[in-house]
Amino acid sequence: MKRLISRRSLIYRATGLALSLWAGRSLAQAPKLPAGMKLDIAFEIAAPGGFRYRPPYVAVWIENAQGLPLRTLAVWFEQSGKGARWLQELRRWASQNGQPPEAVSGPTRMPGRYTLVWDGKDERGNLVAQGDYYVCIEMAREHGPYELFREKLTLGSAALSRSYPGEGELKGVALSYGKQG
Repeated sequence: MKRLISRRSLIYRATGLALSLWAGRSLAQAPKLPAGMKLDIAFEIAAPGGFRYRPPYVAVWIENAQGLPLRTLAVWFEQSGKGARWLQELRRWASQNGQPPEAVSGPTRMPGRYTLVWDGKDERGNLVAQGDYYVCIEMAREHGPYELFREKLTLGSAALSRSYPGEGELKGVALSYGKQG
């Protein structure tokens, strides 16, 4: 018995094959980030005055140029039994990631300056291609303020350094890309 394929089905299949071959070809040709480069992400959590302080939940991650999560660097939240239910307050991170990886989750942090390092690898440990990436820092508190810092960077073989003034509890974000060491 012969199997008939409609013209529309043939066009869809051929288009899908052509697009997947083209996407694979362009990914294969994109140069990887140079080994030994790192991105330092420094930020400060400021203490608001006037009330009993509860540290905010914080998520820090890297997104690709399409806005899809590439690697979660840290998720800080209350580690008690009820703490995880407030992870949904980290709206962007929670909608993309769900549950935090054990390796990067930890308790909330008190006010202070913190630095996280991205080694240019995805969640699987593979070096990513040179190009555009977003650095995301999200802060939230149960029934409290919400902040999202999201900045686009073009990463390649050249070093860069940028600073951003903070608003609210997230003060002074500094991004520095260059050789490790």
